Amino acid sequence: MDDMACGTSFSFTPCDDNNTSEVRASGAQVQERPGARQRRHSQFVPRRKSFVNQIMDGEEALLLKMDLFLSDLEKRLEYWENYGELSLDSSISAALSTLQAVQTRCSQVSEEVMGAGRRRLHVMVETLETGYHEAMAAAGSLNEKAKVGIELLDAMLVDFETQATKLREKGIANAAESLMGEGRRVVDESIDHAREVVDEAIKGAIRAAETLEDHVQRAITRAREHGLLRYEDLPTPWRVNPHIISGYRFSDSKLACVRSAFRFSNELVNIWSHALGFIAVLAIAFYFYPTSANFSLSTKTDIFVAASFFFAACQCLGCSVIWHTMNSVADVNLVSMFACVDYTGISLLIAASIMTTEYTAFYCEPTSRWVYMVTTAVLGAGGVILPWHPRFNGAHMAWARVAFYVGLGATGFLPILQISYTRGAESVWEFYSPIIKSIAVYMVGAVVYASKIPERWCPGMFDYVGGSHNLWHIAVLGGILFHYSAMQAFFSNAFRRAQDSCPMY
Repeated sequence: MDDMACGTSFSFTPCDDNNTSEVRASGAQVQERPGARQRRHSQFVPRRKSFVNQIMDGEEALLLKMDLFLSDLEKRLEYWENYGELSLDSSISAALSTLQAVQTRCSQVSEEVMGAGRRRLHVMVETLETGYHEAMAAAGSLNEKAKVGIELLDAMLVDFETQATKLREKGIANAAESLMGEGRRVVDESIDHAREVVDEAIKGAIRAAETLEDHVQRAITRAREHGLLRYEDLPTPWRVNPHIISGYRFSDSKLACVRSAFRFSNELVNIWSHALGFIAVLAIAFYFYPTSANFSLSTKTDIFVAASFFFAACQCLGCSVIWHTMNSVADVNLVSMFACVDYTGISLLIAASIMTTEYTAFYCEPTSRWVYMVTTAVLGAGGVILPWHPRFNGAHMAWARVAFYVGLGATGFLPILQISYTRGAESVWEFYSPIIKSIAVYMVGAVVYASKIPERWCPGMFDYVGGSHNLWHIAVLGGILFHYSAMQAFFSNAFRRAQDSCPMY
């Protein structure tokens, strides 16, 4: 049983770069009121490249950059509105309308109490993609689109204002054509830059995949030469417990994994502790249980419930053996699959163990009995499905896995309230006391497993024998054996109640 497979966000409103480029590029012919020109012209200073591009990358920095740009955009739009009326062609009018729409929508979002940041993020991106899809298409993720969008908008706004100022000062008649050409140039350059960013990200992913493949091949070669590997020799997906330093197998085929199960390694105890436990449970199921006193008193349903427990125990131990045998295969997808098989076995064992307690606790109350058992069966089915989710099996999820299985096991105590109410508190202790040993062993083993004790205190000392996983395996086997003993006590108690014609029914 191992660790393998089975933020605060701000809103970003990308303003479409293509629109902006058109704003700058369409060559607006600016006509100003004389009064307004005399009032504003001497105070206007062409806008330098925005300082927002100097802000470091990162999600929070990106959101800050967006907020600063939107604030600056609001001021610039207010300036042009106050300066005078502008005679613009249709393309520039559409672009300016887009900028004004973005500013208005972002301002509305900013006034909201919850989720303003992320809402602004989506508003900006949606606006850009709606009107300027081509410019944004090269970007992949939301953050990439945001970066491209801000760069496009900032560049186009700067260029537009610079050109507009020159037009006012020089009175150039062909300003519209000049601005349009400059706008196209900025858009083209920005699109090329966006494509370069995306291409670089794709190349990085390819390099990462190639690096993993190279690492796998090096590990296989080293394992062939030296037999066992150290923790640092393993590819990253195979690194689970950094406190187990040496003794790792690494095989290039499933057959090689099976053969390695008979050789000395840090998985030898894990494999054979449950392989021998599997044989022991079979012996109990087919020899000791059929010769017990309870067996002769059992109905077919009683035997079926007990058999379900034996089956689940054998499957759990068998799945554990399969996992620890095959977890050295040099195929990360196969490793993830075998880990899910292991966790599936654990879920079935817990569910079957709980169902034996529920069956005997309400031996004379069939309605309550089947309600509890069906509920546990449904939860157990969830426990079978959940391990196949990749996040569940990450090394950082060890405590979460323990919490899940402990929670699943705790559902076995749901009948306590009903038993206490109908039979008294003493009956609760009388019924559950036989299973305390099994629960205690499971709990101690789970804590040891999740905390990686004792190897975390002395890394390397418990690589082969005595590590937390070895102790966990012993705890699982002990819990199964103690549960069998408790199950016999449960049935004995149930049979005694049945002799009195089930008075509690």
